[in-house]
Amino acid sequence: MPTDENLSDPSLIHERCGRRMEPFYWILTFEALALLLLSALALAAGPVYLAVTFRHFWSYMSLLLIIPGLWLIRFSILTLKAYIWKNRHLDRYSLYRDDIRYLHYEQAVKEEGAVRLDEVDRVYIAYYVAQYHYAYKKTKWFESQSVFHLLPMLYVRYRRDAQERILKIPFYELPDLKKWLKHFKQRGSIEIWATDLLLEQKTEAEQLSVLRKPLDTSPFDIEKKGFKKRLDNLLYELGRKRSERERASQEPSESFGRAKTMRARSGTPQPQRPFYRGNGRGGAGGAAAVRESSPGQGVRQESSRRPRMSTVVIFALLFASLYVLTGFVVDGRVSPDNMWLCIGCFLAAAAAYFVMADRLTFWHAVRFTLAAFIGWVLTGAIMPLTDTGAGGEFYSTAIGATILLPLTIWLPFGMVCWIRRQFGLNEEEEVTL
Repeated sequence: MPTDENLSDPSLIHERCGRRMEPFYWILTFEALALLLLSALALAAGPVYLAVTFRHFWSYMSLLLIIPGLWLIRFSILTLKAYIWKNRHLDRYSLYRDDIRYLHYEQAVKEEGAVRLDEVDRVYIAYYVAQYHYAYKKTKWFESQSVFHLLPMLYVRYRRDAQERILKIPFYELPDLKKWLKHFKQRGSIEIWATDLLLEQKTEAEQLSVLRKPLDTSPFDIEKKGFKKRLDNLLYELGRKRSERERASQEPSESFGRAKTMRARSGTPQPQRPFYRGNGRGGAGGAAAVRESSPGQGVRQESSRRPRMSTVVIFALLFASLYVLTGFVVDGRVSPDNMWLCIGCFLAAAAAYFVMADRLTFWHAVRFTLAAFIGWVLTGAIMPLTDTGAGGEFYSTAIGATILLPLTIWLPFGMVCWIRRQFGLNEEEEVTL
C-alpha cells in the first residue's frame, strides 16, 4: 500500500508494492513447518530414548536416524526463517512524474535507488514466471489454482554515466502495468516494445544483450483496443518466427550426417527454442501452470487429476505387503509386535512415491499419509488372516505404524526433496499424483 508520505505527494502516479502471503496459506505454511520441526525433533531424540530404554540391536540401529533428524531440524528452521523474512521485507516500485523510485530485496540484500525518466529511452513488456502466486492473492475456496502463473513484467532500459542499465519491475495485474505505460507514452521520448522471452532469471548483461536483438522484440502500441489479446498475439508471432528461423538454419547443417538420417527414419520432430503463447487469461489469476515448450505446444496446461500408473503400482505393492507380512507372522517367521517392519514398508513406498512426483510439494506427503492410512486399514480389515491369533496382533501393530506415519513420513520426504534440489529435478510443474 502507498505510504502516507506518497499519498500527500501530487507527483506520485502509481505505486506497486509487494504482497504478503494470504492469512490462510500463511497459517497453513507455519503449521506444516512447525509439524516438520516437531517430527525432526522426535526423529533426533527418539532413537536415544529407544536405545536407553530397550537396549536391543534394533534400538541401537535406530541411532542412525539422528543424523537425518538433525538435518531436518536445520532445514525446517532455515525454511521458516526465510518465509518470515520474505513476508516482512516487501519490494516497492513507485512511479513519479519525473522518475522511478524502487526498493528491492535480492537474497537478503537491500537495493534502493531511483531512475530519472529522462534517462529512459525504451521499456519492454514481457512476462515472468511466478511460483506459488496463488498464496499471495485472494481466491475462492474451491477455485482451481496452478503452481505457476505468468505475470507481466517491465524492463526499463536507461542510460547512466554512458552505460546502459536495466531496471526490471514485476507486476501482479495488467491494469497497473497499463498505468505506467500510459505515463511513459505521455512523455513522448520513451519507446514501448514487447518481447516474448522469459528473462527474469538472466543477469542484467544478458538481458541487455537479448533486448538489443531486433528479431526478438517488436514495437507495441498501447492505445489501440484489446491490449491483452494484441499483446498475446504479438508475443506468439515473435516466438513462431524465431522457431522458423532456427528450423531454417538447422536444415542446411543437418542435410549431411547420420543424425539427420536417423531422425528422418524415425520421424521425430526437431526440438526448438521455447516461445510464449498466451491463454487469454490476464492478471494474477492469469496463465495456467507454464513450462517452456516446443513450437506447437504453447503453454503447457495443468495436468490431469487422474492418478498416474506409478502411483497405482506403488500403493498396490504397499497394500499387498500387508498380506505378505501377515502371512509371515502367522507362519512364525516374523514377530507380531515388529512395528519397525511396517514403518520400513511405509517409508520405502513413500520414498518411491516422492521420487516419481514430477514436482514435489508437502501436499504429496499429506496425500500419501491419508491414502496409505485408509488403504492399509481397509486391506487388513478384509483379510481373514487378521481375524484372530498372531495375525490379529500384527494387525494392531500395523495400525500403530499408520498412526506414527504423520511423523515418520517427513524423513523420506526431506531426503528426496534434498536430492531433487541438488540435481535440479524439482523444476517442473506440479502433477497431481
